[in-house]
Amino acid sequence: MNWLSSRSAEHPVSLIPTSLMAIFIAVGLGSCEAGPDSPATNKISTDGPVVQPVSQPAIPQSTVKQTSSKRSGAHSRRDPHAQLTPDKQLQVALQHLAEGRTQLAMNTLNQAIGNYPDSAELYGVRGSLFLEQGSSAAALADLNRAVELAPHNPAFLNNRAQAFRRFERTKEALADLDHAIELDSHFVAARFNRGTIAFNAGKYSQAMTDFDACVAADPQSAAPYFNRASVHDAMGHRELAIADLNRFLEIADSEQWKNVAKALLLKWENTDNSAAKSDQS
Repeated sequence: MNWLSSRSAEHPVSLIPTSLMAIFIAVGLGSCEAGPDSPATNKISTDGPVVQPVSQPAIPQSTVKQTSSKRSGAHSRRDPHAQLTPDKQLQVALQHLAEGRTQLAMNTLNQAIGNYPDSAELYGVRGSLFLEQGSSAAALADLNRAVELAPHNPAFLNNRAQAFRRFERTKEALADLDHAIELDSHFVAARFNRGTIAFNAGKYSQAMTDFDACVAADPQSAAPYFNRASVHDAMGHRELAIADLNRFLEIADSEQWKNVAKALLLKWENTDNSAAKSDQS
């Protein structure tokens, strides 16, 4: 699956980008697998997967040359990564994650943070990994440290907002999301997450503003269309909701989520047909 959690339901959920790049290839906005709450609740889940951000710094490239010709081999007792620069160790960790070696990735991050305790990027990525693993307290501690070291990084603020939400600290989450959007008004993940909070609070106009901004900033990302369809439907705009779900079906990669969208369209069609028959009787 391309989303990092797997629950059954109907609405794409919260987006949690890493500070540098998607922690896994599996985390694209256009790939929506996993799940939010049931449609009966009319609520978008607040506890979602990690998704690739649209606005993010590139992975820094080290300018430090390898000066030692006696690097230990991969299976040596001496860790060949121990003397790497922070960005290189981060790349090693991300490579482990991309290839499914989660524990090795965590070990690499732990070692790197021990060597470089002032690297915001290392804390940011480890915090995101803790968040994905459900270790909310550890995630919040790391993301607090990342924000302390890099207070103007919108991705760290967005991720910390997701950690706050795990503890139902919605006011603090909104403050972080507002700040992230002030720093980068086109940051899709922060807009999406703020829109999710607004939707769950019944503030549909506010939610629509943020989901509209998501679509405008990245029209090829599928998930915002799905959630915007939910808002349109909640506001009584069924035709617009159907249009957004149809667009979602055109561009989404996940067959699982396409099936969910098709089922929702069928449900709406049946509801509309029943209402029409009632009007005629």
